[in-house]
Amino acid sequence: MKKWMVILFLIIVIIVAVFIGTSIFKLENNDNNPKQQQEENTNTENKIENVMKNDISIDINSEEEKISPNATLILKKTYKECGHSIKDYAAIPEELVNLTKEELEEQYKDWKVEKFTPLDITLTKEIEGKCNEHYILKLKDGVIAIYEEKEDESEVLKEMTGISTEYLTENDKMELEKGIKVYGKEELNSMIEDYE
Repeated sequence: MKKWMVILFLIIVIIVAVFIGTSIFKLENNDNNPKQQQEENTNTENKIENVMKNDISIDINSEEEKISPNATLILKKTYKECGHSIKDYAAIPEELVNLTKEELEEQYKDWKVEKFTPLDITLTKEIEGKCNEHYILKLKDGVIAIYEEKEDESEVLKEMTGISTEYLTENDKMELEKGIKVYGKEELNSMIEDYE
């Protein structure tokens, strides 16, 4: 029985010794950390100052900005007749990568550069006529039909929605018989959802 007590006592002493040793090690590291952190902070601040000084001199002597391969190209067309603007978004074509603003203007002479950064290019252009996003909702054969309104104000059937007029209010039916003019795909989709 004394043997077990001695073994148990030794195990407890070892556990306490490991715990105390770990605590002392942590305390020593915490005492050293503020000094090390202060030295590291000073070194980091010096590096940042050097980088900033170098960046300033680089900016003064740097070349013009060039188009990145990750840039987004926005073509913004404004139609003179209706005054609407349509934006088309695209990844930058390979042939435009690494061009400067002046080189881009040379390639797109009919367009005006509205915004130029390495990652974001916006070109604008005024176009004669009316945009192709003018729609008219009308009744046809008991369902709502979508017509495209052309420049000459003629109407061309684009799509039969399949939405029956059976459950529409009399007011909605009267408006649809006359024709409801809608501009833009978003507004068209919103109107269609309202009738569903």
